[in-house]
This record gives sequence, structure tokens and C-alpha cells, in this order.
Amino acid sequence: MGQTSGMFCANCGSSVDAAVCRVCGTPVQAGAHDAVSTVLAGWWSRVGATIIDSLFLIVPTLVLDLLLGNLVGQIVAIGVQATYMIGLQTQPSGQTLGNRALQTRVRDALTGHTISVRQATVRWACIAVYGILEVFSSTGSSSFTALVSVLALADCLYPLVSPRKQTIHDRIAHTIVVRA
Repeated sequence: MGQTSGMFCANCGSSVDAAVCRVCGTPVQAGAHDAVSTVLAGWWSRVGATIIDSLFLIVPTLVLDLLLGNLVGQIVAIGVQATYMIGLQTQPSGQTLGNRALQTRVRDALTGHTISVRQATVRWACIAVYGILEVFSSTGSSSFTALVSVLALADCLYPLVSPRKQTIHDRIAHTIVVRA
């Protein structure tokens, strides 16, 4: 229930089930999506994958923080986190360790294929901005901290109301999360 399955038009992103997109008239390339699952991942699968990835990344983050000091350690940890997320999501499987455990993968929202480095970078950067703003806001205005928290929560909950179960960072990066 609530799962969308099928192909999406490479031109307009609409769901297609024929040789030609009914919305924009673009011909659908035969065989282009044969091996790609477009059954959208559920919210709990996404949350579970995020928790697993966070638990996996907390160890190197804490070690780097202890070894290199607070600021330098956090900067290096951000680089490690970016390498992990971008590196794994741009592989043909499109899966981090959390995605593998919950049998989900990140895909291009229009084609259903592996996402580009640019898409993975944009996707990761949107999430990283919430964390960075949270760190800076914790030393300043409580209203700014509340605003950043509300934005992060809205991003997390957005798949519950989005027809394609996308977060805000998915929409910005033009990605979807599908069942593997």
C-alpha cells in the first residue's frame, strides 16, 4: 500500500506505463529501465538506514574528535562522512551500509539509474547544512536553533506526505530511495 512502481519520464518525471509519456509526449526508451526497481522505499526503511549509517559514522567521528581536537576533528570527520555517503551512493548499487541492511538504494528520480557525484554531493550537503547550522546555532539565538531543528524535522517527515516519498534533500538533488 502506498508504493509507487513503474518507470518515470526522463523529461518531466511523470510516471509512465506506455511507449510515450502521457504528460509531455516524450518517447520512453525501451529497455532503459528493465533492471531498475522503482518501488519506493517506505519511511521506516529510510529512518532505519539513516540510524545504521549514523551509528557506523559516530565511531570515526568521535575518534577524530579526540585525536585531532574539537574543531579540526569535526572538520576531518565531515570529510570522512562526505566520502562515505557520496562514495557509496554513486556506486552501481547506490547503497550505504544502512541501505544494504534495510534493502534500499538511492536512485536518480527521473531515470531510476545510479545517481551522479553531483547529485550525491548535493544530497549530502543539504543534510550536512542542518548539522553545521545546529552546531553554530547552539552558541547563539535559541530561536535560530529552533528554526534549524524545525527545518531538519520537516526534511525527515516530508516523505510521509510526498507522493514519491522524497525528502526535501531528495527533491533538491533529484533523487528517490527505492527498494533494492
